[in-house]
Amino acid sequence: MRQAQIQKIALDSCVVIDLIEKPKVAFGLKARLRGKSVKIVLCDVVLNEVQRVRGLSAKTIIEKITKILGREIELSSVNEENKDTVNDISNQFQICHNGDNKILSLCQAKDFVLVTFDRMLLKACEFVGVVAFHPSMVRGI
Repeated sequence: MRQAQIQKIALDSCVVIDLIEKPKVAFGLKARLRGKSVKIVLCDVVLNEVQRVRGLSAKTIIEKITKILGREIELSSVNEENKDTVNDISNQFQICHNGDNKILSLCQAKDFVLVTFDRMLLKACEFVGVVAFHPSMVRGI
């Protein structure tokens, strides 16, 4: 018997903020993930950005997303190995701001699927071979 592979989905900061602040978005994403073998990943860059923009602690963010989606959260960090890729992405895609290039690098290195509202980031993902979805399209996972 084959064990189902669990796909890891990284959430961008814009998605995290909308999940916390907009119940309709939260309900929609939770419904689209129902029945799928996925694990939700939050990277340090996203946590830091949401903390900075909304003033929530990392612990509060993790607790809220866990409760909203009904799934455990895995934490991941951009490390030294990702730094070269971050710089390459920054040089290659001027549209990627400092946080986006780190998230993209991490998703590329760890084979995460990225969920974001950011259309430019979705385009950059397409160019570097990272699977990415707008939250309304998550059924495709």
